[in-house]
Amino acid sequence: MSHCYISTASEFQNLLCQLRDIPVIAYDTEFISENHYYPQLCLIQIAAGEIQALIDPLSVGDLKAFWELLCDDRHEIVVHACRSEMEFCYRAIHRLPNKLFDVQVAAGFLSNDYPAGYGTLLGRFLNISLPKAESRTVWNKRPLTTLQIEYALGDVHYLEQLSKTLQKYLTENKRIDWYTNEMERMKRFLQNSFETPRWRSLPKISALKPRELAILREIWFWRENIAQKRNLPSSRILRDDLVVELARRGTSDEKRIAAVRGMQRSDAPRILPEISAAINRALALPQDEYPSPSNRFTFPQYSVMTQFLYAALCSICQQNNISPQLVGGPVDVRELIAAELGTLPPEIKPRLLDGWRAELVGSLLNDLINGRTAIQIKRNNPENPLNFVGNE
Repeated sequence: MSHCYISTASEFQNLLCQLRDIPVIAYDTEFISENHYYPQLCLIQIAAGEIQALIDPLSVGDLKAFWELLCDDRHEIVVHACRSEMEFCYRAIHRLPNKLFDVQVAAGFLSNDYPAGYGTLLGRFLNISLPKAESRTVWNKRPLTTLQIEYALGDVHYLEQLSKTLQKYLTENKRIDWYTNEMERMKRFLQNSFETPRWRSLPKISALKPRELAILREIWFWRENIAQKRNLPSSRILRDDLVVELARRGTSDEKRIAAVRGMQRSDAPRILPEISAAINRALALPQDEYPSPSNRFTFPQYSVMTQFLYAALCSICQQNNISPQLVGGPVDVRELIAAELGTLPPEIKPRLLDGWRAELVGSLLNDLINGRTAIQIKRNNPENPLNFVGNE
């Protein structure tokens, strides 16, 4: 494929000038995350009009102008599975593109397969096959091989064509508004996840008391600070399970910290005093500054009803050629049941009763719960055997 390789600041500025008046920019990245605190951005692929370009972040340097270009509202930005691409953008300028089209999400409204890989979507909607020989390549080595370049360009070469095809089908199926609403929800979710410290997402902390959560928070921030300074994955500094265990034990005594299984390590003389200091900072807090426990909502499991209605949800999705994974899972169904039966805590808003999900499945599931609709089994269609019949 004919392309330009951007490795200098002047080439980079020239490319940005060419891109400014092109309405659609297809964008992808290659990165390495295994040995770094933040993923190391190794390559940016661009396809826009007649332009096909590879930007080398390892040589170009400051990319702020590129991220600002993506967010200037003059371009539609086309991606596949946008989270990683959007994280690079948000971390650089704390903004996300307003005009963002994710082909993976769009395809979920048009097929039963979500999340689908890029190659799968090209085969299904454009009848195009791409080789994936370089999917496990080491992207920070230079020079790039011919195969690496062809692979990288292939990830963006057909993105605009695919997006136009999907937008056409979304419009024909009257689902473009559904897709637009879902993308707005997804952008809010991504922004929140990029901004929110992730100490509450550590495993097995739901039973921790406020004092223990305060300790966990201080150890977590200590760990993240060290990991960021040394550009290492957080787990290389201290594993998640050890952070939780130290919080649970609640002691700043270095000997007792060292006695925890997993803390017998070569750098113990350096990190034990630092962990002890972090714990002491938490212990010194007044109780009104302790973090509150996560809301642990309890309501009946409704296991049988959930299984029954989730099967109905999947059948509705199959009949409408939309992915159940995009619509919701058993937890969403259980929340809907609890809301209808009056046992759902008011803080929880059932996702299946909001927006396009309510239109597609929520209202029908409510009718099933309340006996306004019945289910018949169609023997002549074992792959999609459920038929929904309104009761008079």
